[in-house]
Amino acid sequence: MIRSIGACARVWSALQAVAGLGPRRPRRASRWSTAVVLSIGLAGCAPLVDMDEPSVQGPRISHLRFVPSGTRAGCPVSARFRLETATEEIVSAKCAWVRRYGRSAWHGSRTLPFDLLAVRDQHAGEIEARFTPDDSGTYYYYVQVGDRSGRMSNVLRGTLAVDRSWTDPAPPCPAEKP
Repeated sequence: MIRSIGACARVWSALQAVAGLGPRRPRRASRWSTAVVLSIGLAGCAPLVDMDEPSVQGPRISHLRFVPSGTRAGCPVSARFRLETATEEIVSAKCAWVRRYGRSAWHGSRTLPFDLLAVRDQHAGEIEARFTPDDSGTYYYYVQVGDRSGRMSNVLRGTLAVDRSWTDPAPPCPAEKP
């Protein structure tokens, strides 16, 4: 599971103060009221994306980057990352995201389309998957791959800024720079 540690720490500090457990308040809250307040508040720390637990012997991925590094809504983007696997070939890739726009957030997940034939029988190399963001905002992408034995890789996180198209017709999409 993916959690935002910074946000959870802020929630924890605020809840301690509300429950009377903070450093500036005397201990006057009961255990029951503290448990209720903390359980309600920490529910806000629940992850928005759900990724599988990485396998110890599973594949490893690294160096996630987006090409182009910033784009507009409706323009294609390539997600590229390095793959290292010692045993089985890669058969699946998935992507989950959180899109933030102002104070709002949306999330989703899907199978990440990539060329299976290009990585077949490779134990190291680069994987490229193309996708098109539909809406503007800041996207936090999480990527994970799986091998034929069902072992899952580590999870990579990357950030992509997607701007809104303000003109009609929209200007051409940003060019790819490797």
